[in-house]
Amino acid sequence: MPENDNVLVGFGYKDDAGVYKVNDSVCLIQTVDFFTPVVDDPYSFGQIAAANALSDVYAMGGKPLTALNIACFPVNDIEKDVFNLILLGGLDKIKEAGAALLGGHSIDDKEIKYGLSVTGICGINEIYSNSGAEPGDVLFLTKSLGTGFAVSAICTDFLNEDTMKEAALSMSKLNKYASELAVSLKAPSAVTDVTGFGLIGHLSEMMLASGTRCEIDLHLLPVINGVRELIRKGINPAGTKRNRKYFSRYASIQNGIDETLLWISFGAETSGGLIFSVPEGKAAETETIFKINGEPLYKIGRVLDKNIEGGIYINIV
Repeated sequence: MPENDNVLVGFGYKDDAGVYKVNDSVCLIQTVDFFTPVVDDPYSFGQIAAANALSDVYAMGGKPLTALNIACFPVNDIEKDVFNLILLGGLDKIKEAGAALLGGHSIDDKEIKYGLSVTGICGINEIYSNSGAEPGDVLFLTKSLGTGFAVSAICTDFLNEDTMKEAALSMSKLNKYASELAVSLKAPSAVTDVTGFGLIGHLSEMMLASGTRCEIDLHLLPVINGVRELIRKGINPAGTKRNRKYFSRYASIQNGIDETLLWISFGAETSGGLIFSVPEGKAAETETIFKINGEPLYKIGRVLDKNIEGGIYINIV
C-alpha cells in the first residue's frame, strides 16, 4: 500500500478506522459502513445502520464530527416514506452523537442499503487501536451478543417479540457512552468493536495486532434473552458459520464446551459492543465508574502473555 507519514493507523492490523495526523496535536478518524436492512421497521434500520458506522470512531477513542449518508434505494418499487424514515433514523443517531450531517450520495438500486461515511477527531496522544493489549489485562465487553441470530430468525416462527426488541435496542444504542467513560479514565490498553467477524474474530485481530494471547470464559458472555433457544431450534447464519470455519485456526477450544455458547462467540454481530483490554490495576475502577453511570460492562476474560504458540491466540474455556 502507498505510504504516507501522516497515516498513524491504516489497514495493517485491520483496525476499526483510519487515523490521519492533521498537526502535532490533532488527528482525523475516517470510516465508512453500510448494509442491507436487518429489521423490518425502516426508522429502526436507519438508527442501527448509523450507530454501526459511528461505532468505529468510538472504537478509536474519538468523537464523531461529520457524517455523509450512503443510500441505495429502489426508488420505483418502494414508497418514499420508507426512505424518509430510514434517513430520519440515521439523522437522529447522528444528532445524538453530536455530529453534523453534511449531505451524502444516493443511487437507484434493486436492494435497500444504507449507512454512513463518518469523520471523527481525537488528540494525537489519545488514539485507541486494537494493537495495545498487554499481558495481565482484563477483557471487558459492553453489549450482549446474539444480534445476528435474532436477525436471521425474523422470517421464522421461532423469534419472539421480546428477543427482537432487545436485539434492536442493542443494535441502535451508540457506543458513545461506553467509549467516553473508558477514555475519561484513560483505562484501555486496546479497543475494538464487535461486528461481522463476531467476538472471536475481532478478539483474534486484537491479539494478532498486539502479539499476545488471551483466555475467555464462555459462561461469562452476556447473551440476548432467547438467542440460545433460537440456536437450539436450528438458527445459524451463514456469516457465523464462516467465522467459525476461519477463526477457529486462532483458537484452542476446551473439550466439553457448551456448543450453543461457542456458536454465540463466533456469531456475526451488527452494531455490537466494544471490547476493552484494561490493565488489571484499572479494572476495578473501570467497573465501578461504569456501574455508577448505568453503563453495562461484562468481564469476559484476560490477556495471558505474549504469543508463543504459533497461531493459537485465544483459549476458549
